[in-house]
Amino acid sequence: MEELIQTVFKDFYSDKPILGYTTIDSGLINSTYKIETADEEYILQKMNQVVFPNIKALLNNKIKTTSYLNANGFPTLTFIANREGRFYSEQDDTIWQLSTYIPSAVLDRIDSNAVASQVGAYLAKFHMALLNFPVSELEYTIPDFHNTIKRFCDFEESIIKASPERLAQAKESIAFLESNFKSIETVASAINSGRIPLRVVHNDTKVGNMLFDEKGNILCIIDFDTVMPGSIFHDVGDALRTGTNTSTEEEKDLSKVCFDIEIYEAFMKAYVKEASSFMSEEESKNIHLSLPLILFEQACRFLGDYLNNDSYYTTTYEDQNLVRAKTQIKLMDSVQLYLKIKN
Repeated sequence: MEELIQTVFKDFYSDKPILGYTTIDSGLINSTYKIETADEEYILQKMNQVVFPNIKALLNNKIKTTSYLNANGFPTLTFIANREGRFYSEQDDTIWQLSTYIPSAVLDRIDSNAVASQVGAYLAKFHMALLNFPVSELEYTIPDFHNTIKRFCDFEESIIKASPERLAQAKESIAFLESNFKSIETVASAINSGRIPLRVVHNDTKVGNMLFDEKGNILCIIDFDTVMPGSIFHDVGDALRTGTNTSTEEEKDLSKVCFDIEIYEAFMKAYVKEASSFMSEEESKNIHLSLPLILFEQACRFLGDYLNNDSYYTTTYEDQNLVRAKTQIKLMDSVQLYLKIKN
């Protein structure tokens, strides 16, 4: 691996020797390395072309959006061109990208109202910074990635093909999703039809993808692999899906999976305050549905995969995708109850 890393780096800097490198294990998709040279440090990534088969479209989206943000003074990643002027290096069948290293800290979860407020405000500013970016220039690297109605239809198809044993184990979860589809369908249809505007969105807005300085301030958001056209609801819901869960999506004891109302309120108040200047009437009216929308969609994906004998998500034990689905359902049920009482 060392020889390959040396070869790739020379494609970007032929006269800058590597003094050392370390593997960064925080990401789940790409292989990431921190490169040390005499005058600067870099991040080198080998892109996962199994997860992202349309790699050139992904690179196109990443470079265009980060270049646009940098040109407009919004701090973000800076990718480096190789000697031929491409923002990637191709070695045999592998694709690599190089970016400047940003000294920072990463949080595992939103652990306070102050962090929730900061993340909500930052996400709105991120969306605002991309308002004038021509969304038509971006490609759909993962078709129907957040097409909630299609995700539900795929889930329904998995019921037809599932084994009797797994159907029995998932009976209550199946009933919940089927009975709650109507509560999600209207907003999902509004997104699909364009009544809720199509915007440039990140699609992986967990707090772990935000870099913080030593004072606890957000420096920038990273991991632009899934940036593409979509709805701000997807980014808001995705940030809150992990941020408001007092446990994790892997928790078997559902009594530990609780909805953190204070985190939710702090995030939403900050996001809406910053985003009120650009949100459409439909967005403003339905922004509170962002979290249940994403929870429903993710529950459909986890439960559908369980019924399909775990053909998509990696599992380490037999019922893991069922556990994951149940945590989404538990949280969604709590969120819906809270929103019903509040409204």
